[in-house]
Amino acid sequence: MPSLRRFISHQNVSVRLLNFTNVMRVDIWLILNVLALAVIGWILMYSVARSASTVYLYRMILFFCSGVVVTIFFVSIDYRFLVNWAPLFYLGSIALLLVVLFFGTEAKGSERWINLGLFRLQPSEFSKIIMIFFLTWYLTKIGEKIRKLGWFVVTFLLVGIPMALILKQPNLGTAASLAPLVFAMLYVAGCRKVHLVLVLLLGSMLVPVLWLEMKDFDPSVEKETQTTLGLKHYQKKRIYAFLHPEYDYRGTGWHTYQSKITIGSGGISGKGYLRGTQTKLKYLPEHHTDFIFSLLAEEFGFVGGVMVIALFAIMLFRGLMFARDAYDMQGTLLAVGVVTVLAFHIFVNIAITTGLLPVTGIPLPFLSYGGSFYMTVMAGIGILLNVPLRKKEVEQQNMPTSIANVEVYRRKG
Repeated sequence: MPSLRRFISHQNVSVRLLNFTNVMRVDIWLILNVLALAVIGWILMYSVARSASTVYLYRMILFFCSGVVVTIFFVSIDYRFLVNWAPLFYLGSIALLLVVLFFGTEAKGSERWINLGLFRLQPSEFSKIIMIFFLTWYLTKIGEKIRKLGWFVVTFLLVGIPMALILKQPNLGTAASLAPLVFAMLYVAGCRKVHLVLVLLLGSMLVPVLWLEMKDFDPSVEKETQTTLGLKHYQKKRIYAFLHPEYDYRGTGWHTYQSKITIGSGGISGKGYLRGTQTKLKYLPEHHTDFIFSLLAEEFGFVGGVMVIALFAIMLFRGLMFARDAYDMQGTLLAVGVVTVLAFHIFVNIAITTGLLPVTGIPLPFLSYGGSFYMTVMAGIGILLNVPLRKKEVEQQNMPTSIANVEVYRRKG
């Protein structure tokens, strides 16, 4: 693996491995945006406490505080160093995913956790950030070769390994989040568009395969059968309930059915804070995790939902601005990767709660309860804040970006 000396020798500007003064130079608008979303998450968790437990609120605040430490780390470290070590992180994530398969803790039919006593670790969540760094390393390493079909295909093979391990858990939602990530980063890296179209066409061939698997599916027969796509029985039931809303709305389709009622009951302005009935009376399950947006819509209505979506849109837009103005291709790819993962979670979660997509485990950033996911989101925010700092650092040094001499210095003490 590359050493620090090798890392330094391949850079064309000065390196400061850790620079905690970066915290004072971050984008204030993105910080305010994140704080607003975090506070909204706390407000909703306090409402959840009426029907569940106040522990969710306290832990959400703890997740945020821990996430701030994670964000400071990613803001302070030179992201090129992390990109340079991405292959090692990639191998480590695969090792952890294998550990989950053999020794993982089962929860709700899936082996997704490693029990460490004080807390449970979800490696599939951290694999999202690792894949962003790894794809950045790979795509910048091969450069223009990505326009060749062979190197293009290798990209999907590299992403396919952790995706297959995550699907094996099974964790369809997290595995699905890697698909738009690789597409977005390949597009930004300059691959041939015809190659992307070809992959999309090949992917569309899975639709008739899914249809054949669901054609003779009987949701009342509780048995696992070998399938081409590897779908579990409960996953097939969710798809069946999505395609046939009238079927078993008191069972498999209960989440979607109640979520629609909850959102619709909020109307334009909502029932008022702490006045939601669907969640208070526990008609809507999982309203502190995957269906937190339904709680928001019930108590704050259409207006509240639109305001939160607007905050998410501003966050994603700032991220795209950072990608556009990044000093180097690594910064651009990192920012695009983070924005893609966040956008996927936001869009899919809201689509699930409104009944536009089948139910799967996709939490909503800053609002849904969950420690591993919260750390992943805060790490992503740290990466976004770091990208524009690289350009500021070069500008402050007043060095031409094309012929700059290498000046290496370390933070003392």
